Amino acid sequence: MSKLQTLCGNAKAYNIGGVELDLKPRRLEEIELLMQLQDPAKQGEAMSELIKRTLKEAVPDATDEEINNLSLEHLKPITEAIMDVNGLKNETN
Repeated sequence: MSKLQTLCGNAKAYNIGGVELDLKPRRLEEIELLMQLQDPAKQGEAMSELIKRTLKEAVPDATDEEINNLSLEHLKPITEAIMDVNGLKNETN
């Protein structure tokens, strides 16, 4: 492995609604999706896709139906955890 391996993100554990999730940061290949978060017209769709990808990686046996049926009460903590693990957390909050 090269010295770039140390620049790869590490997973972090988050407790969301009593469920322990090890979330991994997204990768360079997904930069376009992350950039869409800045576009108000694409923000909702981009965040939805980001949540789905992150949760599928954290819980590989989760079904699309389970992810789509997550309670909205968990949306904020899931979103905050994803932003944090990717180093995008808003420091003013």
